[in-house]
Amino acid sequence: MASASEFSQLIQNFNWHTPSWDLFIMLFWAVASIFYAFAAGRGRIISLLMSLYIAKLLVLQAPWLTNAINQKLPSSLSSIQQLVSFLIIFIILFVLLSRYAFRTSADGRHFGSIVFTLIFAVLQVGLLISTILGYLAVSGKEFSPLVSFLFLSGTSAFIWLLAPLAYLIILGRSVADPSEI
Repeated sequence: MASASEFSQLIQNFNWHTPSWDLFIMLFWAVASIFYAFAAGRGRIISLLMSLYIAKLLVLQAPWLTNAINQKLPSSLSSIQQLVSFLIIFIILFVLLSRYAFRTSADGRHFGSIVFTLIFAVLQVGLLISTILGYLAVSGKEFSPLVSFLFLSGTSAFIWLLAPLAYLIILGRSVADPSEI
């Protein structure tokens, strides 16, 4: 794990003035998190998180997908195939889950806190970015040390996978509607 001085050095060495994919990723993370926090209802927040986890698991564990990728594609294209499969499964699950599974039980109620929703959105968008960049990094795409540290290292990928669930479990109860508890 990097120390605070190493993280500070990564931020100082990041080029904030020249447009690049790394700068786009950081700006996307900030803007998408803020927009998502204010635009998403509670049912969509839960369905997005569930869709993300299920899609990631299905792409990692689907035997038909792994076999098709290994047999038909060169190794340089297999991560792109996994990324496309992840995005398709994610979108389909999100549409289905937000339309049916959580609509009646969660959409009519609110998380009682804008701060809670904003932090939760930052964690979910971070998980989505980490997942997508993980597929792109395998395909040979290079990222800055800051983006690699935040989204691609083994530790950060695990933290992004665990953080939204842990945050929801630990703090979700304190902002829930009292009639639900």
